[in-house]
Amino acid sequence: MNRLKTYLGGTTAFLYFIFIMWWVILLLILSPMMLFTDIHTIRESGFSTSNVGVALIGMLGLFIGLSLLIPSIRKMYYKLPWLFPLVKILFVDVIIVGIAVSILNYGYEIRNTTRHNVFYILMIGQIIISRIAMCIYFNRRPVNHIGGEINGEG
Repeated sequence: MNRLKTYLGGTTAFLYFIFIMWWVILLLILSPMMLFTDIHTIRESGFSTSNVGVALIGMLGLFIGLSLLIPSIRKMYYKLPWLFPLVKILFVDVIIVGIAVSILNYGYEIRNTTRHNVFYILMIGQIIISRIAMCIYFNRRPVNHIGGEINGEG
């Protein structure tokens, strides 16, 4: 019975990685670029757009959270030790840029050039301060892999 449970857990982790986590990783890599394109669109058009960043953060957070909460799916982080640091850092990047787009959208809700410029500066400040805070945090608490061995460490 224990072998069957191990086999089913490994199969579940493999299927989750292939069908869900692969797309999550791809979105984590491409989302900051897409959100910066939204920022460019907002600045060029002068109008706020749909706030995709918040929905993206929620969707990615759901699938990442499931992969960390369910023990059988968490096995993929033991087999691929590079996956957890990659997901953690890229998810924080998506959160930073998603909040930046929300700030800019809020500033562009009213047609006022001064307000647009103020919120653009606020958005840039938020990105810089958040990135500095992220660097300080990860410098003090490095992202460690979950299980597995990297270069003889363990």
